[in-house]
Amino acid sequence: MSQDVKNILKVASIYMATVIGAGFASGQEIMQFFSSYYEGGFYGIVLAGVLFALIGYIVLVKVYSERIRNYEEFLFPSVGWVIGWIMEIMVTLFMGSVLCIMVAGAGSIISGALNIPYHYGTLIAAILCMIVFLTDIKGIVALSSFVTPILVLGILGAGFYVIVNMDAWVFSPVPGFDAITDNWLVSSLLYVSYNSISGVAVMCSLLPYLKSRKIAAAGGIIGGLALSFIAIVLNIILYVFYPDIVSEEIPVLSIIGRHNFILGEFYKILLLLAMFISAVTSGYGFIERIANKVRISRKILIPVICGFVVPISNVGFSGLISSVYPAFGYVGMFMLFMILIQGLNMLVSKLAASFAFVSSKREYKNRDR
Repeated sequence: MSQDVKNILKVASIYMATVIGAGFASGQEIMQFFSSYYEGGFYGIVLAGVLFALIGYIVLVKVYSERIRNYEEFLFPSVGWVIGWIMEIMVTLFMGSVLCIMVAGAGSIISGALNIPYHYGTLIAAILCMIVFLTDIKGIVALSSFVTPILVLGILGAGFYVIVNMDAWVFSPVPGFDAITDNWLVSSLLYVSYNSISGVAVMCSLLPYLKSRKIAAAGGIIGGLALSFIAIVLNIILYVFYPDIVSEEIPVLSIIGRHNFILGEFYKILLLLAMFISAVTSGYGFIERIANKVRISRKILIPVICGFVVPISNVGFSGLISSVYPAFGYVGMFMLFMILIQGLNMLVSKLAASFAFVSSKREYKNRDR
């Protein structure tokens, strides 16, 4: 495998890791943002995949072309200082909340697996996150490159197993879903918007791994389209199954556990990895935001932040997805449209440059005659 291909897959893996968190792998996000709209949910997933691919392409190419090293260098020149500071605060709050929730979820699984009190489980999860944070972006990249392929293959493998072994395909409407909004289009935009908050922040730190424009462009596009494919597999499972999974906190795990106990235990490990990678990517972005505002050594700041995470990691998992995520989705909608407008400007500039080149070439030929 060539070095360019390795770098493309590495960048795509990091991008995907910011989205494939516990909410995604558990099926809660897919169920609430897509499955609740029946057939429209599949249209929403396709739209989300296209948008993820466009966002990844636009942001990473901009990071490479303009040598952007952090989120502030990307945000403030685009929207100005006033709106930039508002967005900065929203991004910081979102990443901090995701860090707390994912540490809580991971702590719950750890405490159950080791048969220890819940608060010890969250403490272990926070310490593991702290260790990765102290390795800086290199540790995040290494962890994402290792964990994301495992998550992708594990989710797809478990999903296809359930699909192949289903007793029947039931494509009748599934009652009982509580839709996030009134239509799949808005829901899909919200889903992409709040995921872009952390995704863009992490992508702005990837300049050292963007060795060429091709790596930046391919990494963003492949990451976005792969997310859509995985989401479609999960949505098939949720869409065709019986309505009683609606009340499940972790619906995909409930479905898989009914088919195969061993596979269900394996999926618990996948969920733990998903929670951990989500906590690490969001937490790194949160620490970056705080570190840029205070003059404290990161070696001190990181343990302090991880220490505060433990006592406040007591928020409901599905409740967060159905309330906090959509709220940040509306906030992130501005960022989504801002990025798409930048992409349109990039396209117009490229077309204008191409037109100018063709015109000058024709003029040069005419002079020769």
